[in-house]
Amino acid sequence: MIRVIATVLNLRLNAPRLKIATFSGTLRLSAFFKSSIQFSFSCDASSLMLEKYGQLLDSCCTHKDLVRARLIHAHIVIQNFEQHSFLSSKLVFVYSACGKTTVARLVFDRLLKPSTFACNSMIRGYVNNGLNQEALDFFYQRREAGFRPDTYTYSSIIKACASLPDHEHGRNVHELVKESGLDADVYVCNALISMYSKFHCASEAVQIFDRMSERDMVSWNSVIACYIQNDLDEAAVVALKEMMKEGFRPDQVTIISILSDCSYATGRELHSYVLTSGFGSTVVIANSLISMYGKCGKLKEAQGIFGTLVQPDRVTWNALIASYSRNGQYEESLRLLRDMRTAGMHVDEVTYSGIISAFSQNDHPQDALRIFLQMLNAGLKPDAVAIASVLPALSDVQSLDCCKEIHGYSHRNSVESDKRVRNALVSVYSQCGSVKSAENVFSRISNKDVISWSSMIVGYTQNGCLNEAIKVFRNMCQSNTKPNPITITSILSACARVSSLKHGKEIHSWSLKQGFHVHTFVGSALIDMYAKCGRINSSRTVFNKMPEKNLVSWNVMIAGYAVHGQGGNALKLFKMVEHPDEVSFLAALSACSHGGLVEDGIDIFNEMKILKITPRQDHYACLVDILGRAGRLDEALAMIKDMPVESNINIWGALLGACRVYHNLELGIYSGKQMLESGCNDSGLHVLLSNIFADFGKWEDVETIRKSMKDRGLKKKVGCSWIGVDNQVHSFVARDRAHPEWEIVYQVSRDLNNQINEFTWPSHASS
Repeated sequence: MIRVIATVLNLRLNAPRLKIATFSGTLRLSAFFKSSIQFSFSCDASSLMLEKYGQLLDSCCTHKDLVRARLIHAHIVIQNFEQHSFLSSKLVFVYSACGKTTVARLVFDRLLKPSTFACNSMIRGYVNNGLNQEALDFFYQRREAGFRPDTYTYSSIIKACASLPDHEHGRNVHELVKESGLDADVYVCNALISMYSKFHCASEAVQIFDRMSERDMVSWNSVIACYIQNDLDEAAVVALKEMMKEGFRPDQVTIISILSDCSYATGRELHSYVLTSGFGSTVVIANSLISMYGKCGKLKEAQGIFGTLVQPDRVTWNALIASYSRNGQYEESLRLLRDMRTAGMHVDEVTYSGIISAFSQNDHPQDALRIFLQMLNAGLKPDAVAIASVLPALSDVQSLDCCKEIHGYSHRNSVESDKRVRNALVSVYSQCGSVKSAENVFSRISNKDVISWSSMIVGYTQNGCLNEAIKVFRNMCQSNTKPNPITITSILSACARVSSLKHGKEIHSWSLKQGFHVHTFVGSALIDMYAKCGRINSSRTVFNKMPEKNLVSWNVMIAGYAVHGQGGNALKLFKMVEHPDEVSFLAALSACSHGGLVEDGIDIFNEMKILKITPRQDHYACLVDILGRAGRLDEALAMIKDMPVESNINIWGALLGACRVYHNLELGIYSGKQMLESGCNDSGLHVLLSNIFADFGKWEDVETIRKSMKDRGLKKKVGCSWIGVDNQVHSFVARDRAHPEWEIVYQVSRDLNNQINEFTWPSHASS
């Protein structure tokens, strides 16, 4: 019997002798339970035994002792107590707390009449183990079976809804709370405030808080955290002061919550309170202050707090190192890393992850990879955070092989399933041009969040897959995952690339409904999309209506006018820019080039030097194009020879184009030679040089250029056109047979050509 039970419960029959102390004696459990349970008390009534079993299971839960819990479970089965509601509910609670939700569910399903405690334990187990959808499904199943949720039920299930991508689940549960009459309960209200805060619905969270007749410390901390998470620092400070007026003293949770994501001014004000209230010597608070000052770029203050601590812990060191890394003080962060080792502190994955992340985010991919290798050489096992931190560095160096190696490592070490890692893999594979690999990883993400969807959309956009990007965007909306402004910017970029005005207008309309149009980068993306779709007036309308413009907004609008040949409007805007940068000047020079504004272009180029902005190769290429279009080829050549930067194919290409327009064979040959010597692989420029030779009947030179192209594997870029039909963009190139209906397309094309050839113009008929 014991062997059968032990096998069912997956017990090790050779388990060592265990001793568990109770309040009145010692419980001895042997591997085979041969000596059964011996209590040192006089009464052995079943009710007292149930109480003892309950206390033992509580001890297992406290210490997450799964082995002992299984042994006790086996003995409960032997004693025929398994169907007792109290003990079975305790078993569900213990197994859930130990992360064994499957076993907990098996125990629960054997209950004839599950108690409220058992149901709540099962829900709580699911939630605590990240199985939020399973918790919600279980909740609805039990309701259908007649279960009446209580305060603890709703507190747990609301927490589950807060972590689900579909916010409607949370709103539906909120309605059930109202129907049950528990919407005034302080615990339920606290959970609702936290949920709406995570939904970034600050107004709804505050409404619940304001309606509470009774508030506890958790209530205040929840609403303060809500303000901070939604960038409402001033409201958080006001709430803090109101809390103190009502007799509540801020605790560590309050202070840490505000410091986690507040402005410098708010942080300094709270720091003053910390010093006067006695929290100053608390290491946890000091760590939060160091992180806060680090995020605000105040390294001197962060270092000062670190110096006041008698015994800084590992978190303190990590916070200071991360602060220096985040602010570009890489040498100092590495010095602190060495000091940390010297001080006898264990350098863990968190330490390295912070440095790696800082290097990756600040365009130092090689350094990020170097630190990652140091981490491996130190014998540390990178966790999901470390893997997700180093992967962006691989996209910068375009190392697909290295990405695959780290992907394999994460799979072998069971961290590949982490959503952060998979999101990063989707992004890196896309940037390395391996769209199929990105798709494979994306398909395996079970609960996709907004980052997952956005990463795939950005990946498709970067690789010119507009239809796929739009399809993923639609699937994202259907999954009830709300796109964020970054998602909208990415999909607008895809529409701009293929001039898909219809889709762009749809996204614009959706952005207006969601209020995303107020974000400057969304507005800039809309300006760019309309300009590239030929609607420059719509671009200007968006620009004029933007509540706040940054330099990118101005630059995109100027560039839009430039592409449309409206040089005058472009320069009017350019003169309104207070502090133009390199991109501003490039857009203005491009406008002068397209608009034939030679003198204006020269003046703008000279203005760069006055403002001490160093012209780059692109600026020189624009000026060469401006002079070349005006036929001032000698001036353009003289400028190329005198410029302080090295000439590139764009500069020689601009001059070569002007040479063909003005039939200057000698300069064209010279420009072409310089272009070829620079290692040009642009087939279009080779064809341009070939056409110059052809214009002058230099057929041997034409053949030489064509042979050179063939030897180097260069082919003339084929023209591409596209059309939108039924919400899908169809692209076509010359002699292309990739389209699934290419035969029909070519047949229709032939029919149209025949009709055109058969058409007789009236002028021809009269003659």
